[in-house]
Amino acid sequence: MLFTADRHELLAGGEFSEPSARHTIARIVERAQRDVDPAAGLWPRDPSDGGEGRAASLYWGAAGIAWALDRVAPGSADDTGADDYERRLREDADDPDFGWPGVWFGAGGAIAVAESRAPDAARRDRLFELARASLESPALEPMMGHPGFMALAAELHAQTGEQRWADFWREGADRLFREWLHDAEHDAWVWTQTLAGHESRYLGAAHGCAGTAHVLLRGGALLPADRRAEVESRVVATFRRFAVVESGRANWPTGAGDPLVQKDRIRVQWCHGAAGVVTSLWTIARDDEAWTDLLLAAGRLVLGGGAVRGAPGPCHRRAGKAYALLALWARTSDEEWLDRARLFAQHAAAQTEERARPHHSLFTGDEGVAMCLASCLDGDARFPVADGLFSSP
Repeated sequence: MLFTADRHELLAGGEFSEPSARHTIARIVERAQRDVDPAAGLWPRDPSDGGEGRAASLYWGAAGIAWALDRVAPGSADDTGADDYERRLREDADDPDFGWPGVWFGAGGAIAVAESRAPDAARRDRLFELARASLESPALEPMMGHPGFMALAAELHAQTGEQRWADFWREGADRLFREWLHDAEHDAWVWTQTLAGHESRYLGAAHGCAGTAHVLLRGGALLPADRRAEVESRVVATFRRFAVVESGRANWPTGAGDPLVQKDRIRVQWCHGAAGVVTSLWTIARDDEAWTDLLLAAGRLVLGGGAVRGAPGPCHRRAGKAYALLALWARTSDEEWLDRARLFAQHAAAQTEERARPHHSLFTGDEGVAMCLASCLDGDARFPVADGLFSSP
């Protein structure tokens, strides 16, 4: 068994249709506009995210919600609070993300969202200071380490032409290559990082090898062709090595060399497991049929397991699986994968419609579902933020 059956449920959202998807997006936007505190520009925090307070971060707070609203319904998010998100994350000890480093939880993401809405040289200077400081972080992953700032730097260099962003990106890449070591026991390439005081060798999209390699691969011209080939070779070898394949389906453990079962469950999510591996690595080794077959095996697991119970958002619930299936459609041009992605998105949409109380969050809640529905309507396999924060909707 490659997934934990009692943590999944059958799809029950009905058929996907454009009118239904647009209706759900409009309802999510309307409820977000209704529930925002107009003075602070903040939304109530869902208890399932760890508390009742209000958060300002990109991951589950106001910055991410405003960013999502800008993309699914341009002009629907008020500018109130856009710059205040940074202040809260720096100064307000009551904010759940106070003191967190990085882009997805820390001040970097809040500044980046404000910059995406209204470019400003002084704001970019603050963002660059945080990026430089992140090079000392023991985390080597997109959410809390310097790779998250590398992703922003690649976009800002393309947009502004400022050389400092290219220089920072290359310095960050050099560090990643220095610390990406070959594990002789497993014949694989892994990063060892420190998160919350503990060493880890995660494989997934949020905190591990798939997500960090994805940052390198999205560097475009900043990553020389020979180095891109090296990244692809290491990634394919590593994920082939750690894949667990049964009956034409594939999944991965949370960490290099770990058993598939961790804490009495198997992950099939974006953050850990098959969905995130596909979403992060579908663009590479296009001529490698064996690699394509392994990605398709992962897609069959994502599809066959059904939807993950709980919150509807992209990180570790329903919408993240939809993005994996969108990625397989983009790789193979097989329309069945697009249809399957839409079924998962519709299932997540049904949950938002059924709940009396909205769950406001980009990565764990309703605004993430709105993003996913829009992606399924457009046939857009880009995963929110990981595939571009400054890019056009």
